Amino acid sequence: MNAEQEQAKHEPFDLPRLVRGLSLSLDPGAKPQDALDLLVQEAHAAVGCDHLFLSRYEAAGRTFRAVAWRSSVDPGDVPLERKFMGNSYFSGQPVIVHDLSQYNYRLRPGAARLCLMSMVGVPLVTGQGVIGVLEAFAERSDHFSDLDADLLALFARQATAIIERADCEREAKYRAAENEFLVEALKLEQASLGSLFYKVGETFAAVLGVDGIAVFGIEPALPDGQLQEVMARGFSMADIGRLKTLYGKERLQKLLPPPGGGRKDLIVKQAFRQGGAGAAKLLYTVPLVYRDSLQGLIVFHWRQLDKAADHDALENFIERTIGHLSMLLGRKDVYATIQRIGFYDLLTGLANRRMFDYVLDREIKKMWRTAKPLSLLMIDVDNFKAINDIHGHPAGDAVLQQLGAIIRDSFRSVDLTARYGGEEFAVILPDTDRVRAVSVAERMRLKVSESQFPVGKGFINVTVSIGGATWTNRDAADEATGERLVTAADQALYKAKQMGRDITIFAND
Repeated sequence: MNAEQEQAKHEPFDLPRLVRGLSLSLDPGAKPQDALDLLVQEAHAAVGCDHLFLSRYEAAGRTFRAVAWRSSVDPGDVPLERKFMGNSYFSGQPVIVHDLSQYNYRLRPGAARLCLMSMVGVPLVTGQGVIGVLEAFAERSDHFSDLDADLLALFARQATAIIERADCEREAKYRAAENEFLVEALKLEQASLGSLFYKVGETFAAVLGVDGIAVFGIEPALPDGQLQEVMARGFSMADIGRLKTLYGKERLQKLLPPPGGGRKDLIVKQAFRQGGAGAAKLLYTVPLVYRDSLQGLIVFHWRQLDKAADHDALENFIERTIGHLSMLLGRKDVYATIQRIGFYDLLTGLANRRMFDYVLDREIKKMWRTAKPLSLLMIDVDNFKAINDIHGHPAGDAVLQQLGAIIRDSFRSVDLTARYGGEEFAVILPDTDRVRAVSVAERMRLKVSESQFPVGKGFINVTVSIGGATWTNRDAADEATGERLVTAADQALYKAKQMGRDITIFAND
């Protein structure tokens, strides 16, 4: 292009308009998308091109995503490996191609059909690297000069400033929402899993500005579908039903991390026809996974996703929030473990005194309602002090541990076996009359006496004495309490000790 052609090409160029356009695009009160649309409009006029595209580069997905353009075609999303001159932009320098006919084999079919003959592209560069590119195309060869590259670079710097400012504001919003979620969710860590999931859904709905969101918990016991609705906004009841059908057991299985570790996509995209008709919408699905187990799903969609939004930052926000949720699920696990420790004896694995008192009170009330008998056994190790004195306390602990296993295995799952204290054990036998209670007590006593208990390098024999009591609502009268039933069984145990040990005695024998 000679000097006259260069001058003729830029005769319409209006410097005051350029300055005014850039000022408007940087107006703090303007929405980022509006500012970028205006900037692209002014850049299109300034360089006198046929098509102009502003794209953001998403490093995580290695994709250029169109943000604003002046063209008869929507450029859409283009993977880095298919982007014309894509890798060249990572040099950080403008790229000018005077004759695109030499590169037709590298152009996408849509671009080739536009008969593009020349282009200039300027990368958008920040301290973190390339975040996008501003590209101008002409339907004439040798159309762009160094001056065009300089002008486009000016607009590229302004676009970078707009995007960086919007990203900072959005990131601040995300961080504030995360902190608020964490504070509120910590208040719910003792609540149900559904309450936590509901709070995540509320956070996503408010921060991401979605047009529809549904949160589900997973109920593996359900025969047909495993999804249990927690919250839904922007989805009809019919849509919820279709979502439950869409995410059947087989599809849910695919959302789990691969065996042996490895990372699955944080957000899974799925086409969905809302209302069963009309254009399909793109659903974004976030699986809620904890310890390789699918706990729930968050499903949402936008009618129109903000083109200027930083999708990498959006996914990072979602990932951090789900990370906070996983931490809270871990805390719930810890609390559940603490509760188990609070109700079970660490040495024997049997229920402890606290659990025994709770269950006995419950069974006494049940006895009054159902008129069914309730039996209680109190079991004491004979001459346990001698075992400790002769063999030592570790040997005594080993005896209690083995005895606890024998007691646990000798009764039904509905019976409560407990370590009452020291070397004394107790068994609550719901719906069990005196004859049956004596039978199971004797069977357990004989099993103990026939067992060998390892102590050091040898073995010893151990025996137990058992006291029992059976009540019904007829013979317990109005004085039936757990404490009185324990006293009755304890007195029978004392009598068994008096009669020589290794014997079962029931109250009123």
